[in-house]
Amino acid sequence: MMGDIGPEGQKSISSKKVVLIGCGALGTNIANLLVRAGVGELLLVDRDFVEIDNLHRQVLFSERDIGESKSETAAAILRSINSEVSIKSLIKDMMSSNIAEMVKGYDLIMDGTDNIPARMVINDYAVKEDVPWVYGGVLGTGGMVMNITGEGPCLRCLLPELPEQGDIPTCETMGVLNTVPAITAAVQVTEALKILMGKDHMKGLLQFDIWKNEFNLHEFRKDPKCECCGKREFVYLNEDNEEVVTQLCDGSIQIVPSGTSEADLKLIAGKLKGVENMKVNPFRLEFEVEGKKVTIFKDRRVIIKGAGDKGIARSIYSKFLGL
Repeated sequence: MMGDIGPEGQKSISSKKVVLIGCGALGTNIANLLVRAGVGELLLVDRDFVEIDNLHRQVLFSERDIGESKSETAAAILRSINSEVSIKSLIKDMMSSNIAEMVKGYDLIMDGTDNIPARMVINDYAVKEDVPWVYGGVLGTGGMVMNITGEGPCLRCLLPELPEQGDIPTCETMGVLNTVPAITAAVQVTEALKILMGKDHMKGLLQFDIWKNEFNLHEFRKDPKCECCGKREFVYLNEDNEEVVTQLCDGSIQIVPSGTSEADLKLIAGKLKGVENMKVNPFRLEFEVEGKKVTIFKDRRVIIKGAGDKGIARSIYSKFLGL
């Protein structure tokens, strides 16, 4: 019935395959809307498990799902919403070493991630393989959306380098109003439908603050000097630059990020919220969160004691350090 879509547009949407990286606040809203819109196939990728503090914003989950896999739980719920959509799920952490096997053959990538390094990997892969993707981010009362389709700038035109540990606040340290992911995801999916139908879509970065009722579309051009879409140097697809996650003898999980810069431990400590028993000296920062002991060293190594699982440790790392 919608003139902008019509029977032919719906047929096009229903023939397309979409991969969604991340099934959290953005991801659950995105998945819900895509499945109800009748996309042909949806692959859900997430390493995480449902926690009670997810429930105010992650709309597919309820209290009975606490402790369950996000991707598999979401997939089961979505199948009951629209049985005509092929829905697949992976309990995996998307990285440079596995993104190709996950995304190959899909028409569009949707961003439901919670950290910048993951988005840099998506951006490099999407630009290299000419696959469109829709970026989205939320924090506090604000959100942002950007289409990256090859004809315009990529994410690294906007953000050339990775931020340092603790530089970017997260939903866990700053909070997020539960209406913000819903609005952001609605814009992302609207843009996704346009892209899937081959219609004209938004150019530039849409940024908004729903509390202040402010919406702004920032237009900017491709940077010819951009390392990714300009020079086509895809450094985030280089597995040598990937962080190393290992399980130590005592069961602790060690995360060694890429790069050689040192951490500003006092700066990180000053930005942490919702943690206990924090101690900081020139060599390391320690704190406890969710029953786990986290130690960050000057060389940026992180050891998480009590996690037991690499995925859980990686989730804590992203939530509280923004990476």
